[in-house]
Amino acid sequence: MSDIQRARAVVDGPQGYYTREYSKAESGYWEKLPIWMKEDRSKRKVRRVLDIGCGYGTLLAYASALYGAAGHCMDVTEYLVPQFRNPRNLRFAKGNVELDPIPWREPFDLIIMTEVLEHLNFQPVPTLRKIRDALAPGGLFLLSTPNQEKWGKTTKYYQRLSDLPPPDRSRKFVDDHIWQYDERELRETLAEAGFEILKFDFSTSENRRHFNIMATRK
Repeated sequence: MSDIQRARAVVDGPQGYYTREYSKAESGYWEKLPIWMKEDRSKRKVRRVLDIGCGYGTLLAYASALYGAAGHCMDVTEYLVPQFRNPRNLRFAKGNVELDPIPWREPFDLIIMTEVLEHLNFQPVPTLRKIRDALAPGGLFLLSTPNQEKWGKTTKYYQRLSDLPPPDRSRKFVDDHIWQYDERELRETLAEAGFEILKFDFSTSENRRHFNIMATRK
């Protein structure tokens, strides 16, 4: 993982945000996910990986190399730059998973979504169901998101999770932490979307500030 992060920093340059800031923090958000991937690799064949909101693409690049799988990213912003993705044969599509269809029809054996759920502008269940439907039978969904108990409750935009509106293309997209989940909300939301949680843990390097979850289709 560190080799991939160093390579991404080279692409970003010494003054880039990834090099200066994000590279130092990202592994602490999704600390358990690479460990679970290594365990999973010995159990099944993974041919296709999708990262929803892959950002700079380091975790996607790691997963693709680890499994020997085709890597795909869907994101609203193209942080996965060609200089980094092309040598690794990673595919990128610009799109908002809340409003747009996932652009690849063939199902995925592994779907990753790290530090994205809290940014969703609309009710999360329709989007999570879309992700669930894109999983192949026996596929895994790996998720990380801030732990409300450690980060605090976000009430800048809404007072309750139920206040978030349904997906609406006419609304302006807000790039912020819209809602940070507590454990009950997160478990109930995933269950309603049709996921079965297989592993539920915390990122210890960030003092349990992020949920790390492995789930599959019910």
